[in-house]
Amino acid sequence: AEPLLLRALSIKEQQLGTTHPDVATSLNNLALLYSSQGRYSEAEPLLLRALSIKEQQLGTTHPDVAQSLNNLGAFYVEQGNFEAARPLLQRALVIRERVLGNDHPRTQGTREWLAEAERGANPAHTPSNHRADS
Repeated sequence: AEPLLLRALSIKEQQLGTTHPDVATSLNNLALLYSSQGRYSEAEPLLLRALSIKEQQLGTTHPDVAQSLNNLGAFYVEQGNFEAARPLLQRALVIRERVLGNDHPRTQGTREWLAEAERGANPAHTPSNHRADS
């Protein structure tokens, strides 16, 4: 999967430019692969770059920005970095509640990630089985 994702990223960067939102989607997909492989130090900068592109190109309250915020926040929760996760997930939740409504599955998923981040200091904390958006 990695060679195909890298090729897709390269093509999009060449054809659309390095700051196009579709490039951010490819960065996100590659980051999710790396994260699933335990390659966290490679995943994080890709998630950060994807978020930066989406914020610059789409504005800070766009639904696609909420997706990137959610994915980066979920990544940090999975790493145990709850303090970094909370503000990202809070921002994602505000956007998703406004755009999708309180009962939408993606809104609920962000709410669950945020609750997990807030419980992070609890020794009884157990990781969940839900995944970031793709």
